Amino acid sequence: MKKLLSVIILLCLSIPQLMAQGKAITGKVVDQDGELLIGANIVEKGTSNRAITDATGEFKLTLTGSTGTLQVTYIGYVQQEVVITNQSVLHITLQADATKLSDYVVVGFGTQKKASVVGAISQVNSEDLQRASTPNLSNAIAGRVSGVISVMGSGKPGDDNAQILIRGMATTNTTAPLVLVDGIEREWRQIDPVDIETFSVLKDASATAVYGVRGANGVILITTKRGSKGRPVLSLSTQAAVQQPIRKPEYLGSYDFAMLTNEALTNEGKPVEYTASDLEHYRLGNSPYTHPDNDYYEDFMRKASWQQLTNISVRGGNDVLAYYISANHLHQEGLYKEFPNSRYPTNTVFDRMSFRSNLDFTVNPTLKIGIDLTGRFEERQQPNFGEDLFDKLRRLPPNFQAYINPDGSMGGRSDESRLSPYALLSQFGNRRRNTNVLEGAFTIKQDLGKILKGLSFRTLIGFNSSYESRRDIVEKPQLFEYNRFGMYTLNKSQTELSISTGKGPGSRRQSFEGALNYTNAFGDHAVTGMILYQQIQNFWEAQIPTGYLGWVGRATYGYKNKYLFEVNAGYNGSRQFDPSRRFGFFPAVSLGWVPSEETFWGANSFVNYLKIRGSYGEIGNDQIGNFSYLYEQRYIYAPNEDGWRIYWGENTYSERGIIEGQPGNAFVTWERAQKSNIGFDSRMWNNRISLTADVFSEKRNDILAIPYSVPLVFGMNNPQGSSRRDGQGLPPENIGRVHNKGFDMELGFSDKKGAFDYFIKGNFTYARNVIRRIDEEGKRYDWQKREGKRIGQHFGLTDMGLYSMNDFELDGNGQLLLEGGFPVLKKELPIPSYGVVYPGDIKYKDLNGDGLVDSYDEGAIGKGSVPEFIYGITIGGGYKDFDINVLVQGAGNADMYFREDAVWEFSQLGKVMQHHLGRWNPNDPSSWDNATYPRLHPSENTNNHRKSTYWLYTRNYVRLKNVEIGYSLSKALLSRIRLSTARVFVNGNNLITWDKMMNWDPESGSEIGNSYPQLRTWNLGIKVTL
Repeated sequence: MKKLLSVIILLCLSIPQLMAQGKAITGKVVDQDGELLIGANIVEKGTSNRAITDATGEFKLTLTGSTGTLQVTYIGYVQQEVVITNQSVLHITLQADATKLSDYVVVGFGTQKKASVVGAISQVNSEDLQRASTPNLSNAIAGRVSGVISVMGSGKPGDDNAQILIRGMATTNTTAPLVLVDGIEREWRQIDPVDIETFSVLKDASATAVYGVRGANGVILITTKRGSKGRPVLSLSTQAAVQQPIRKPEYLGSYDFAMLTNEALTNEGKPVEYTASDLEHYRLGNSPYTHPDNDYYEDFMRKASWQQLTNISVRGGNDVLAYYISANHLHQEGLYKEFPNSRYPTNTVFDRMSFRSNLDFTVNPTLKIGIDLTGRFEERQQPNFGEDLFDKLRRLPPNFQAYINPDGSMGGRSDESRLSPYALLSQFGNRRRNTNVLEGAFTIKQDLGKILKGLSFRTLIGFNSSYESRRDIVEKPQLFEYNRFGMYTLNKSQTELSISTGKGPGSRRQSFEGALNYTNAFGDHAVTGMILYQQIQNFWEAQIPTGYLGWVGRATYGYKNKYLFEVNAGYNGSRQFDPSRRFGFFPAVSLGWVPSEETFWGANSFVNYLKIRGSYGEIGNDQIGNFSYLYEQRYIYAPNEDGWRIYWGENTYSERGIIEGQPGNAFVTWERAQKSNIGFDSRMWNNRISLTADVFSEKRNDILAIPYSVPLVFGMNNPQGSSRRDGQGLPPENIGRVHNKGFDMELGFSDKKGAFDYFIKGNFTYARNVIRRIDEEGKRYDWQKREGKRIGQHFGLTDMGLYSMNDFELDGNGQLLLEGGFPVLKKELPIPSYGVVYPGDIKYKDLNGDGLVDSYDEGAIGKGSVPEFIYGITIGGGYKDFDINVLVQGAGNADMYFREDAVWEFSQLGKVMQHHLGRWNPNDPSSWDNATYPRLHPSENTNNHRKSTYWLYTRNYVRLKNVEIGYSLSKALLSRIRLSTARVFVNGNNLITWDKMMNWDPESGSEIGNSYPQLRTWNLGIKVTL
């Protein structure tokens, strides 16, 4: 009985202890779409008791008592509090907070709350960049961000960089923007998009003034991914793609070539080259050795090439270390065919391997250290011949001799320009270039809150190093010509194999930053401040080092998040200039007002958020050529080099030596850009619609230019188009002025209906520039002047169509009246000064009315070479586990001038294309009124083949830039195969283009058609996370 009583008493005493033990809670956290939220924070309110959701979105937490309140938070979502009473299993759904998504924006030398930003900044997310399925980052942004004009001139593996302009062109010098990767100027185009966290474009003075002398052309800030607290997340993605030319020129075969050759010769009264028997052999194709019909694109170009990209990364961290480590490999093949008897690889191949390690150490609650290391190893391989193969493909006529002669010898001519493409690809050797890049950064962040609340210190030490090595194997085989009479001629003897190795230009960059930052709030007042010291040194082999040094400052103030003020300034110098003129001060001020925060703004307003902002400031640009303030000398390595000779006494033999270069100008300084911007950001209809728009104006002054107007009587020769290397000319001066203005905007709409979510967003950029002042040779007429025209304006003759029979004097039989063997133009028509003309030749406008068509009639024609507007429209959505994304991109208000092999008949070595069949034919009266091409001539014609509106083609286009369809594995399946996420996708890039070009892509970078073609890509990939 006593034992039983003791047990009862013991149990009674234990009840309070049992009741005091914590309650176990399990749960799952998802978003409003049911997607798992990995890494969500769950904290028991009023305690330090916390948990984090795992890869399945689940968590376990034991309360300190039997009841309590859980606070659930996740970046970009509204915090939710859950009161715990009797429940032990929770299913928590967080709602996205439109005001907090992308709450911070990357700005110059730091980040800033998006709500307080008053500068013009656009961003692209990493997912959109990855959809582009292009290994070159500069091509991935086309059509995806406002304010950016991207023109891709070539699709060559490893050499497919796009021209990037921010808000158009405002200088006749370098227009490339400053690009910083994790705060350091670095090569950015070969970064794998998978490694990118944010991609920001800084466009106005407020955003770029802190970069001072380097910020006038705009700034791109790229931040790579970093670690985050949580379990390690392993990600793997692999993609395989097939690439093919978007289009290829339509060349005619040997029969049409011979027929048109005879016609062109007859047009000039010359005997024909090909007999009726020759024409029949070409038509039947029954004599491949004596009458070949070569299709060079078919014979030497693949229909498609192969590309593969693989990336693996791990991301995670704990209280001490956060890490992001990745490695990737790119293999990209070119379009050249490979042949079984080739002595060397014949295709162009680009291989890139890289790694990235971003480590963040938390030494103590106030001190953090970052160590970043990146390496990239590139190998470019191609056949070893001086000219690109596309030069041969566009020049050689189709009846050029066979590649292999009947006796098995290799066919070819002695003339380098007529070498067989087969020999060039397979027997001439091989060229390899290796580039090794190593980049690093060391950062320290110290919280100085004990000294002053909100105060912190940051320092950054960075380095970049690049090294290139080369290996060339050179060999030339025997080449024999086999003519139509069965005779062999040795045209080229075999040369011995030689191997040469060496190194290319290396470079090194060192940078240092030290900054004090201050952030604090006092009731309704919020202030931030920054002061930063920066020093950069650039070193290149065999060149004078360059560098920058200076101070940067920023201060912001906000009242109740509705009245915003910001001032930015940079005081820095560049070693591009004389020591007495290296430093400048570049300030900018901006204001913002958020009327939607005012009391008069109704809570039920259709416009949920509206911010109006404006900025003005002055920025610099020192990218105007290296060291124009220095006197240059030039060493002549060989007699008569570039026409230069050095004589001694009466000896007429020229020797090597030093000649006078171009004198320097100690007064040279940076360009100054005065930028103003007015814009607004808004969200409407319960945040379904977002709209951002900006109007901008830039006046670029002190543009460095050669004073071409100085007469020769001064003893200094400066012909238009000369450069400093030409020597003996006047030094450049800060005399140019350009005014650039326009607007850009972004509009988006998103919504969800049940399991279906969808969105549409678009961006549009328009920028027009006018040259206000540029020193040029004296012009008789205004239409000849570059001043008052846009940068890249075409100049030439204005065509009036083709001469008709009615433009000439006719005899009594209705035939051309000849004087001295040449036709006679009617007296009322201006006389062309470029040679004798016939019916079917191009007729030009006499602009000055002097009765003569000559150089004085050459004026501004067409539009400029760079598009004035560019746009992109993205449509996408998802249903359950499927998603789709479509990008349409376009550009307009630009013209391309094509010449020589790109459009003219029998240019260079003589080739004809499909459009030449539409020529004006004297023997076909039906063509006289309907011809789409001039009368044929057997060689370049001084009248027809002049730069004129006849050879301008609009670069306006609309392109189905990208389509991606993806499928994400269901959660049930993922749990069985132990994966966090898995997605399979297929996408295509550059799929369809609507334009008015004949043979070339509207983004083509060559006037003569010798550039590597742009590529269409079909890509299949998979991404998984563990």
